[in-house]
Amino acid sequence: MRTVGSARATFFERSANLRHNLHGSLRARLFRGASFGPGPALLGKFRFRSTGTANIGARFMADGRLVPPGIFVSGGATLSIGTHFYMNAGATIEARHDVQIGDHVLMGPFASIIDDDRHEVEPGAVLHKGRTVVGSNVWLGRSVAVMPGVTIGDGSVIGTNSVVTRDIPPDSFAAGAPARVIRKLDIPGGWVRS
Repeated sequence: MRTVGSARATFFERSANLRHNLHGSLRARLFRGASFGPGPALLGKFRFRSTGTANIGARFMADGRLVPPGIFVSGGATLSIGTHFYMNAGATIEARHDVQIGDHVLMGPFASIIDDDRHEVEPGAVLHKGRTVVGSNVWLGRSVAVMPGVTIGDGSVIGTNSVVTRDIPPDSFAAGAPARVIRKLDIPGGWVRS
């Protein structure tokens, strides 16, 4: 049996969600160079700049109440994000060429995804190593750095403070700098991160 207090709490929670979704939808329409699917929720501040192409799926959520997360897409670059994507405080995505992100992906605080090294470590170093891909149902822990040209397989989890410099197979827990597979995860079919 629900009490009056719990009914009131449910009402206020639904009202807040509706307010965030409406506010997010209105703000998302102001971002040039991007198409957002239905129901974006932009909590607090959010930094967005695109002179390229950004296609962002339904139920995108960015939580900038503590530190604003940001998305930056350079001219000629493509960013594709699936549905039910979550960016926590200070998380960033920088697309200079091609970044592909699947559905039900969670980015922890200060996690980053980049697809270009931006500066040469030594003369003649290759800066772009190909498309950067984060599969579906992936969780990037706090301060994870996904480096250019890597693919993270569906269902994988990357541990806190890890630096992903090579491909991670599906359904794996990887951690470290550079990240390496620690163990295989038992992910039941149809289960999604939320």
